[in-house]
Amino acid sequence: MPTYETIDQLPRELNIRDLGGLPTQDGRKVKRGLLFRSSALAFFDEEEMAPVKALGLRTILDLRAEKGVEKRPDPAVEGAAYYNKCAAFQNILEDLNSPGELLGLIFDEEQRGNPIDVLVASYTASLAFTNEAFQFMFDCLLDNRVPMLFHCSNGKDRTGIAAMLILLALGVPEELVKKDYLLSNEYRKEGLDDLLKRYDVISSRLDSARSFLTIFEGVLPESADMLISEIQERYGSYENFMDKEYGVNAAGLKCFRDMYLED
Repeated sequence: MPTYETIDQLPRELNIRDLGGLPTQDGRKVKRGLLFRSSALAFFDEEEMAPVKALGLRTILDLRAEKGVEKRPDPAVEGAAYYNKCAAFQNILEDLNSPGELLGLIFDEEQRGNPIDVLVASYTASLAFTNEAFQFMFDCLLDNRVPMLFHCSNGKDRTGIAAMLILLALGVPEELVKKDYLLSNEYRKEGLDDLLKRYDVISSRLDSARSFLTIFEGVLPESADMLISEIQERYGSYENFMDKEYGVNAAGLKCFRDMYLED
């Protein structure tokens, strides 16, 4: 069995990484060793959990629904408080049993027009608004309950949106926030490639089919773009968004940035 000393050595499909090191618009950068995103720890074996336990976590935030937690519970991590706060709602994929069923939507007369926009809007972009799980996440971060690791099932959708919100609040440029979001496609490339190959007859001929399939194993750039545009359209700025959605006013946001940024 392989021995892992750091999370950077773990298998890529576990989709675990430190958000630290990214630069911000004010010339600072996100501190390392405090903010971690991941797939469900239930998927980690004992050897893979070793470097996770070495992170000194104080908080583990599981963004999965209760059904997923009951099916695959996370292992306990000594010293870390565990919280399960479901971040998903209007989740179209929960009602589908396979990629084949999802492909069927493409040819459904009621879905004609722009099915990708419909799915992206309901499954990912909308998660940023009126979300009690993300409210809890920011409350924990403002209370300095770090290092924190947050995750969903595959660490790409709910986790990806959570990471985007944190990074945007910290003042990381949009293009870098989007780049981190899309890294899930690199980390999960093997599974994504296998899925596209399995449905090659359709995915190689129809762009919308390829996009639908990508949602199962990866993420779409449209999701990040729509989230950013929705925040800007509704609130005009990330500062106003944080104030109105999560109760983090100008003073709180300055404190938040001072806690998680360094020169």
